[in-house]
Amino acid sequence: MFKLAQRPQQFLRFCAVGAVNTGVDFTVFTILSSGGVQLLAAQTVSYTCGVLNSFLMNRTWTFKQGGRSHGQLSRFLAMNLLTLAVTYGLLLWFHNRWGWPLPVSKFVATGLSLVLNFTGSRRWVFI
Repeated sequence: MFKLAQRPQQFLRFCAVGAVNTGVDFTVFTILSSGGVQLLAAQTVSYTCGVLNSFLMNRTWTFKQGGRSHGQLSRFLAMNLLTLAVTYGLLLWFHNRWGWPLPVSKFVATGLSLVLNFTGSRRWVFI
């Protein structure tokens, strides 16, 4: 029962950490893409900028994990690579297929990938 009560709190913390990381991600992406950097490179670099902060904050604050983290870090990186691929695919789809502006495409793709990332983090990474 306690774990069920924790889920909304964990999700809110996960979202708060994500908001910080998303701010960094969007800032770096905007700077790189408006500077002419290829979209995949800009997306990869901007996404990576939030990954280490995300790992540390989610590990210690959201999911309250301690001790050794080697296995968690490997799973976290794998989960984020999957989320990166999904987010990039959605970004391209919204921008190229639907003609949405890049910032709007990025925002929607990021929002949709949030569910995947939280579920994978809670059920696989920080267990």
